[in-house]
Amino acid sequence: MTYTKEFDEKAQCFLVSNIRTNPDVSVSYVYGEARRRMKSIHVSPANAQYSIFRKSIDARKKDNITLVWTVMVKGEYTEKDCQRLQKSGFRACAPAFTPAMPGAEVMQGRPVVVGSGPAGLFCAYLLTIQGYRPLLIERGGSIEERVEAVNRFFTKAELDVSTNIQFGAGGAGTFSDGKLTTRTNDPYIPYVLQTFVQFGAPEDILTQAKPHIGTDILRTIIAKMTDFIISGGGDVYFHTQMLDIHCYPQGGGSILTNRGDIPFGTLVLAIGHSARDTYKMLLARQFQITPKPFSVGVRVEHLQSDIDDALYGKYAGHPALGHAEYALSCNTDQRGVYTFCMCPGGVVVAAASEENTVVVNGMSYHARDGKNANAAVAVSVRPEDYGNTPQKAIRFQQSIEESA
Repeated sequence: MTYTKEFDEKAQCFLVSNIRTNPDVSVSYVYGEARRRMKSIHVSPANAQYSIFRKSIDARKKDNITLVWTVMVKGEYTEKDCQRLQKSGFRACAPAFTPAMPGAEVMQGRPVVVGSGPAGLFCAYLLTIQGYRPLLIERGGSIEERVEAVNRFFTKAELDVSTNIQFGAGGAGTFSDGKLTTRTNDPYIPYVLQTFVQFGAPEDILTQAKPHIGTDILRTIIAKMTDFIISGGGDVYFHTQMLDIHCYPQGGGSILTNRGDIPFGTLVLAIGHSARDTYKMLLARQFQITPKPFSVGVRVEHLQSDIDDALYGKYAGHPALGHAEYALSCNTDQRGVYTFCMCPGGVVVAAASEENTVVVNGMSYHARDGKNANAAVAVSVRPEDYGNTPQKAIRFQQSIEESA
């Protein structure tokens, strides 16, 4: 996909959207339709290059399943071409997003990132490619250690409270479906997807409307990103938990960990959802934490064949469609109820990080070839529901997990 590559100064890109076809058409047909639409307004760019920008499935009518394509056409457009395209509703496509450049202020020490989930891992990655030699610390273990710990939990019910489905390299998403979806429209999205491809993800995530990697491939990507940070001059400390924090008046500070004091020039806390002891410490240190709405719910499981039949009808099993997935929502007068993180061909997994609790998550492999499908059915929880403080929010969650 050319969206994130260097562009010729004379080249521009426009998107041809909403090309609807049946599931049996070839990509060459789709490119031909994009070419025809441009020619219909008398635009034929020189040196045109066609690529799929996005592909999705419209399954609202079971007897008329359609693929919906967006094609990116890179080429040399005249000023009149651009005017015609924009007047006709064709959207221009900008070059790749460029990450922020290093600043001029001298730091008091190296940057320290706490937590190796998606936020912490990408933060450390960006700092590495800009030469900052970050230190990434993580209370859990490496990918290999996590796999062993999770297998012990699944087979022997032996929970490691530091290395589990919640804690360790890659965060909770490492043992999840590997879906890469967001409801926001952010310029970072292509950069994130391209980075995953660079570290071994399949290229089709660049064009899928609902990109998916799968936990099996995602584990290898996380390990490669961790190795890249180390090879670029950074450090990654596993089994290292932040216990306390001290900020200096002149800037910088230090954190107390289970392996001693670690100084920092700047500190990034990417501690995720389940580091409840860390939140307790931060509150004791008078850091401001704002209670927010969140959601709680259950997992519902079905036969994947039933979902395929229900949504795709006669097209169930068509290779161009893959397994069907759904999203349902209902807004009542009081609050919203919705499905979340639907896993076609996946499994429901035990995901506890504290003793004597029950937590579940959905997980699937890249092939999504499991017998069952599952989804979370969640309901929104407002701050007033739990007492409007961070401490009561955590206790509210724990009470549900302990009751289960």
